[in-house]
Amino acid sequence: MNRIDIVYGGKPYSLGGRSVESIQVEIDGAIAAGLPYWLRVNSGEGRFQDAYLLIAPGIAVALVNVKPNGIDHDHEGDDLYQDSL
Repeated sequence: MNRIDIVYGGKPYSLGGRSVESIQVEIDGAIAAGLPYWLRVNSGEGRFQDAYLLIAPGIAVALVNVKPNGIDHDHEGDDLYQDSL
């Protein structure tokens, strides 16, 4: 299962089963609407708890696409990618 780590306010959160692109579209839409938006994410380790992150202009959010075992399956076979390993 795909997991996206999110850093918000210096603390880690996560979303499972989503792509970076789908989260970016959701955040972009919220900012374009010009209204504050609450993004539901997971907080904690082991037993996840819902957390809600305020998405608005000027608030920093980082998305990290977690790769199982450090393998980026989107770039397998890409010569430039293979050379960087």
